[in-house]
Amino acid sequence: MRSRFVMTVVGGLVGLLTLSGCSDISAQLSGEQVTDPELSEKLVSPLLETVSWGEVDGMLSVVVRNPGERTLRHATAEFVARDADGATVGSSTSSEKKGTCCTVYDLQPDQEYGFYFDVGVDAGQVAEVDVAYRDVAWRTGQTAPVPAMRGAPVTMTSNTLGAVVVADVTSPASPVGQAVVQAFLDGPDGDFIAVVSGRWTCFAAGTPRRIQMQLYHPLPAGTTVESMVAYPVGEDAEHPAPDCAA
Repeated sequence: MRSRFVMTVVGGLVGLLTLSGCSDISAQLSGEQVTDPELSEKLVSPLLETVSWGEVDGMLSVVVRNPGERTLRHATAEFVARDADGATVGSSTSSEKKGTCCTVYDLQPDQEYGFYFDVGVDAGQVAEVDVAYRDVAWRTGQTAPVPAMRGAPVTMTSNTLGAVVVADVTSPASPVGQAVVQAFLDGPDGDFIAVVSGRWTCFAAGTPRRIQMQLYHPLPAGTTVESMVAYPVGEDAEHPAPDCAA
């Protein structure tokens, strides 16, 4: 049960692109798009809708949803965590792992996505989370609906690095060249505490694939996987298209 809500509007998305094979992913991403100059040149807020936020071992996770009718081609979010007095206690831009945080790609309406970054403080110090966006581009035109990829949790265990979520991921109808998979975790009290996320390549159609998702933070006893999302993504500067035939 994701029950802790951000005090201000936060944004992000998860999308399911129409794909008929690995080569179609880059074709989708090279399609028509429109960049908003105002949103690209400065930070703006609000853009998207918040579902919840949570903290574990100094890592802040924020789950967000696209309430609009357009697919977001990409956007970069910057988060600021504040205490009850409004003072800043951490931000995504000051996180040691800020390079892995906060850009989303090709994400459709009414879907969820989880950001996470290290703030180095415990949950008791964070009273609200602010967000702003830059480098915003929207996809134009229509994309037909596609059967969603499915993620099913198998088990969750502790290791020396933190915790591992093991899951089976399936692309029912079509092969997928690259996919993002995320698991949303609830603590022993049933409140959302963390998201664990990763990107994998070359999913065959209809064949479940077992993956391991490493979280680099320990989890309290009784933590459970509340839900999962899995969705195709295309290539970008950091993730070129894979050669699935090889």
